[in-house]
Amino acid sequence: MSNPPADKRYLVYLASNASGLDVERYEVQRLMARHGMVNVGLACREDAGPYDWNLVRSQIESADLFILLLGDDYGPMAPTGISFLHREFVHAKSLNKPTLAFIKNSLPEKNHTEAQRRLLGLHRIVAQQSPYKLWHLREELLSQVRAALSSNLLTIGPGWIPAQCSVAPPPAVAVPAATEEPMTPRQRQSRSRQMLNLQVTAKVYQGGNLSLEEVLLPARLDKLLNPLQGLLQKGASEDRLRSQLEGLISPTVRTQLLERKPNAHAVDDIRISRTQFQQMLQNWKVLGLIRSNGEAGRAVWQATGNVIE
Repeated sequence: MSNPPADKRYLVYLASNASGLDVERYEVQRLMARHGMVNVGLACREDAGPYDWNLVRSQIESADLFILLLGDDYGPMAPTGISFLHREFVHAKSLNKPTLAFIKNSLPEKNHTEAQRRLLGLHRIVAQQSPYKLWHLREELLSQVRAALSSNLLTIGPGWIPAQCSVAPPPAVAVPAATEEPMTPRQRQSRSRQMLNLQVTAKVYQGGNLSLEEVLLPARLDKLLNPLQGLLQKGASEDRLRSQLEGLISPTVRTQLLERKPNAHAVDDIRISRTQFQQMLQNWKVLGLIRSNGEAGRAVWQATGNVIE
């Protein structure tokens, strides 16, 4: 990383299990802070509240760098049999996030337990897909992290400069909004019933390998709105609405992909295209079925109570 501005900051997702790594995690965060890096990672643990994948996913997506810190444990697992930590690494790689990995070299050479076999499998995947270093003692780990973060070869996202350090942009010139011709009742009905192919992606695990698969689900625009009405009565964010729809289609997507990949053992991270879902929201809004309060990512969507005959 070549000499960034002194006041530049970077978001880093430090991924690790909580068990046995409290001190190491603290020390790594101190080294990160010296390089203007702010940790947005959440340590995986079993003694706290439910694992919030939607929150974790958004944190990874916003990060400029992903650091994986592996210790002695594979860690808490999702119902699919994949550990949360494994899932976080796979998601970061699917986004082509700059990634560093530090793997504790503590597994015995043979007679592995099932948990150790899973951890060894993760070791192999990380070694194939990311720059990594092996460590055994804490001092060795910190020396490696220090060198990696100081390296001129470190790849990292764009980061940001705090508001008080940046130059205020010139005031925007207001541009008149384009207006649409009002639709007739027949046009509104036709538009609400248009068919679309819902673009869905999912990660499929097969024989220790992972592939990103796409599924197209034919659906009608108004039918996709119906299962969201409960959330829309109270108001909900775009992410929450999309997550609700993803949960509803997951069994269908999982069945289709397991039929397509008969040797697969797990299907995970089923997602609807964000761009397509945003277009759907705008269509429902134009039809007068929902409205939004707020701006961009902070908008809350609510049902208007209007019905198309």
